[in-house]
Amino acid sequence: MYESFYRFTTKPFALLPDSSFLYHGAEHQAAYSLLEYGILSEAPFIVLTGDPGVGKTSLLRKLIAEHGSRHKIGLVTNARYDIEQLLPWILLSLGLSTKRLDPIEAYHLFSEFLSQESKRTRRVILIIDEAQSLGADLLEELRLLSNMNDGRTLKLQIILSGQPDLYTLLQRIDMTQFAQRIVVDYHLKPLSEADTANCIRHRLQVAGGHPTLFTDQACALVHRLSQGNPRLMNQVADIALTYGYAEQARTITAKLVAQAAIDRIKGRILPLAPTDELVALASAPDEPLGPQGSSRMVSSGPVASEPAEAALPRSPEADYECGMVLKEQGQIPEAVERFHAAARDKSLWFKAYAQVGFCYIKLREPEAAIQAFCTAADDPTAPPNELMDVLYCLGRSFESVGKTDQAREVYDRITQASPSFRDVPNRLKQLGRSPKPSGKGEEQLAETHSWFSGMIDNVQRFLIGTHK
Repeated sequence: MYESFYRFTTKPFALLPDSSFLYHGAEHQAAYSLLEYGILSEAPFIVLTGDPGVGKTSLLRKLIAEHGSRHKIGLVTNARYDIEQLLPWILLSLGLSTKRLDPIEAYHLFSEFLSQESKRTRRVILIIDEAQSLGADLLEELRLLSNMNDGRTLKLQIILSGQPDLYTLLQRIDMTQFAQRIVVDYHLKPLSEADTANCIRHRLQVAGGHPTLFTDQACALVHRLSQGNPRLMNQVADIALTYGYAEQARTITAKLVAQAAIDRIKGRILPLAPTDELVALASAPDEPLGPQGSSRMVSSGPVASEPAEAALPRSPEADYECGMVLKEQGQIPEAVERFHAAARDKSLWFKAYAQVGFCYIKLREPEAAIQAFCTAADDPTAPPNELMDVLYCLGRSFESVGKTDQAREVYDRITQASPSFRDVPNRLKQLGRSPKPSGKGEEQLAETHSWFSGMIDNVQRFLIGTHK
């Protein structure tokens, strides 16, 4: 209904778990990294828990998409405690049998399949979604199936995903033997306010729209209503777009979100967090908008350097220049807002998001920096020389958070275009020798960010010079 009005190619806030829309925020990236670590380290059991709607299934589907070519993966989504045996559901998920087999036949078929895949150097990975519904008896069946792993080669890995009740179940005394085999576990938490705003912008962009369609105040209200739950966030944002279309609004403001939320809450079904300000926001005047419909940041205290900002003309180019001024004055969040506004002009998209990445590094938020650099690098019109600099920053950002595989991919891309670019050959050699780090101490992180501060200044000289 609103897709053509806002120039979307698809609905940005659909509820179906589509891994292409998955936002790689700090929380989800940490969860996914641990899932991958569990696979690479051959952990017999991996457990992922989280409240309904936080994105567990999206992470699992991403895992299947990225590792399905190297391993045989079966996804069981509808098994419950009241079924007699789990093995028939496992055979069905792997495409081995749709018939009702004798338990001995089923066990033999599964055992032979594991052996065949092992000879092909392929591992079988079972993913049990909504595993809290299995109960202790079926979990014990899974434990016994894991005994098929013999010798030095892991044939079968099992990933359990479920709601917090799964965590409670695994803590029971009678589940001790099972719990002792769990090598990796992670509890996925809701998004922070900053990640909620970044997730909204990410989904808008993936759907073909502009990432600043929602004002900052609108994103903040969506977070308060959804408490950072991605599924609830999608519901609130989707209904807000519907209201925006009805009013032919080119920008989704907090007022529109409040009006949509009030009507949605009337049914008392959607579990949104109560917000006392909704009625006042819904009837208040529209929030002040900056250039191109972007929202101005509201501050309860004095605004530093406001005259310098106000003196600039209202245009995307002025937003970019204003962002540079604000960044130099240390007003980094305000600078990020200006760069997002500047990116409305497609000719400034690359430079603006490159600067957003630099800002997030100054804020010591490397995951957000990675997202911004990736966005910049996706611009097909990016000048080759500038693109190389941004890719280099992206690679170093990946290194700073321990994602050496991703860093290596970026450096390989740089090497294809310029084999001797900076210290990339040496970096590739170091990454080839060094194992993936499990973490960094505060001293090492401080050293990394200190290095970035010096490196960014050099890169920015080139970007600023070409802009002028």
